[in-house]
Amino acid sequence: MSLAGGLASRAAPLLAAALAAASGARPAAADEGESALSVDLAFDSFTLDDHDGQGGGLGVEYERGLSDAFWLRALAAGAVYRGGNAEGTTYAGRATVGLTYVIDVLKYVPYLQAGIGGVAVGGGALDTELHPVAELGIGLDILARRGLSYGMFARVGSYLGDNGFLTAGLRMSWRWGFF
Repeated sequence: MSLAGGLASRAAPLLAAALAAASGARPAAADEGESALSVDLAFDSFTLDDHDGQGGGLGVEYERGLSDAFWLRALAAGAVYRGGNAEGTTYAGRATVGLTYVIDVLKYVPYLQAGIGGVAVGGGALDTELHPVAELGIGLDILARRGLSYGMFARVGSYLGDNGFLTAGLRMSWRWGFF
């Protein structure tokens, strides 16, 4: 190993610790059995057959810690769409269950999500239809304190065909059960 490589390998952990201390990052110590309730406000869009629309949505999500990295999650969300070619106001309701994988538990908490469930879409030029859905998401929460966080997320989903949705927005979460 070269001298530069040896110094870099020894300095990297010290640099990471210094950056964490300077940024005020602190361990959140997520626990098995911890719970979180989140409310989100989002931009939503959908494509279904020859129709599409853009609008806003509201969601409620419950998560329960299975370990420090994996959480079981359940989501219920609704959206109202105007615009696109859906000819009028279109509505959607979605419910999914799945897992959240927390990548790192510090002040900034990046995470990945996956879920399956169903979505009902109707209104405008569309008859109300129920479709199975699979979704993937990514997000970042910022811990304001041990029991409160806020952040942003994006989710894409498929109605298990060529149709799907995109949701991106902000969320606030309340956490409890960590002692």
